[in-house]
Amino acid sequence: MFISCSILGGIRSSSTHEKVLAHMIRSLANVKAAGYDTVELWYSNLPDWVGNTIQETLDDLSLKSYSIHLPKFLVTFDEKEFSEAVHSSFKFIEACGLKVAVLHLPEQDQLTSSRWAERYKLLLDEAENVDCMLTFENVPYIKDVDLYILNEIQKHNNRSLGITIDMEFMHLNGSDMNWLTNTFGNRIANIHFRDSNGNLLGEDGRRHYIIPGEGEIELYTKVKTLHDSGYSGPLTVEVSHRQKENIIKAKQYAEDCLSEL
Repeated sequence: MFISCSILGGIRSSSTHEKVLAHMIRSLANVKAAGYDTVELWYSNLPDWVGNTIQETLDDLSLKSYSIHLPKFLVTFDEKEFSEAVHSSFKFIEACGLKVAVLHLPEQDQLTSSRWAERYKLLLDEAENVDCMLTFENVPYIKDVDLYILNEIQKHNNRSLGITIDMEFMHLNGSDMNWLTNTFGNRIANIHFRDSNGNLLGEDGRRHYIIPGEGEIELYTKVKTLHDSGYSGPLTVEVSHRQKENIIKAKQYAEDCLSEL
């Protein structure tokens, strides 16, 4: 296993491509300064010059990129926006040589729609065209999400489809890591490494990304289970970058977990 850091927690909503790029560069610089060697990127409907600049920044900082988080609400985009986002994202994935693309599933009532079926097939085709595994994240708003993902993998057992296990969502879903590793095996391609206090939202009604070691999950045990199963992919830290020490503390905790193996 190795440690990676998502830049998603450092990106702010913005009205211009220039501001998005500035947030991404600042996040990459902070990740490097925190001691990381590998990152999980984020990308959406952005012009080529943004993608080219990100690649140059990765080279300048000697950062490796392993995975990417596709836009969280991608499947709700209108047809034009969806087409443009998919084209730009997978062009970027191919240019960076990324191995894993993380996708949030649509809402429960959209899973049986023809629109989702068409977009899902396109995303899977595009991922395979650039030699990247498409992974569904175990989001907590889908009933029995682990079984849904398993069913999709079994249904398309010759396709490059897998799972990204988010530790917080695993805790909220009441999932068992032993069952997940035994069931999904080498289809586990990525781990989002953060903690949980059992609540999706804080008292202020907003999402709080709890730093590893500050919640209720026995993360040392979970990491050992992953190790014993043969998992060799990343522990991808996904917490807020608003305070730089968040990603520093998270990295130290991940290193402590790995040192116990």
